[in-house]
Amino acid sequence: MGRLPGAVYREAVCPAETALGIQELLASGAELLAINGGDGTLQAVLTYLLGRGGRLGKPPPLVVIAGGTTNMTAVDVGARGAPQQALRALGAWLAGARDGPRRTERPVLRVVPAPARPPLYGMFFGAGAIHTGVEYFHHRIAAWRTGGTIGPGLACARLLLALARPAQSRVQPARLRLRLDGRATQVGDYLLILVSGLERLLLGSKPYWGVESAPLHYTAIRHRPGRLLRSLPAMFRGDAGAPPREQDGYFSHNINTLVLEFDGGFVLDGERYQAERSQGPLHLSQGGQVTFLSFQ
Repeated sequence: MGRLPGAVYREAVCPAETALGIQELLASGAELLAINGGDGTLQAVLTYLLGRGGRLGKPPPLVVIAGGTTNMTAVDVGARGAPQQALRALGAWLAGARDGPRRTERPVLRVVPAPARPPLYGMFFGAGAIHTGVEYFHHRIAAWRTGGTIGPGLACARLLLALARPAQSRVQPARLRLRLDGRATQVGDYLLILVSGLERLLLGSKPYWGVESAPLHYTAIRHRPGRLLRSLPAMFRGDAGAPPREQDGYFSHNINTLVLEFDGGFVLDGERYQAERSQGPLHLSQGGQVTFLSFQ
């Protein structure tokens, strides 16, 4: 980073250090932030920029460099190549030696785990089997240091296998009360719930097929869904022409808000958290819009 024209950089290993580093960079007059890290690092940056630090106004454009264990957001917004290649491309652009980057706008999730807890900001929320899959990744795969999408892809394959063989699976349903966009409350057992502003997730999947005009994609699968093996391919490619059926337990909408009540774990950009009914409902909504820059 020190070789980039006019660049100032900070190193951080935890959310508190990340917040301090971003604060110092913005105070120095930074007009562009390059984030060399994975989804969890970006989540810490967004939580500072749009949370307590949101008083600073609209965040500056972000260049996400895929330098982490999971890089789902980086891939979705067009980041390509190894960190060294991305930094060289960024340096060449700043020096006027190459064309400018592609600009991609994405809505950011605002997640309030409970009324008394501070909001979190990120790009992907998951509960149920998704939390189980992330736990499996951290306990069984992350230590292999696979990087990129290989390790998360293996965890995703393990999750699909668990969904396809529920009788032999450790994936347990989550008992949820949920309300979409202020509609009537629904209660039931769900295998998984995901919400995201990203257009593509792991392995290029697009597991949503809602048609509403709203910024956030929402998908849920009820416990013991029908036609599971037949529906999974259509679900993961987002087949709007022949989507999985609600009567079989598959739901997908574009939404503005989601209210959840449950006891259990959830993930935001791969980072794990706990929700408790006794602390109040969890609220999800759009928390802002961010511009990402990427080099092809």
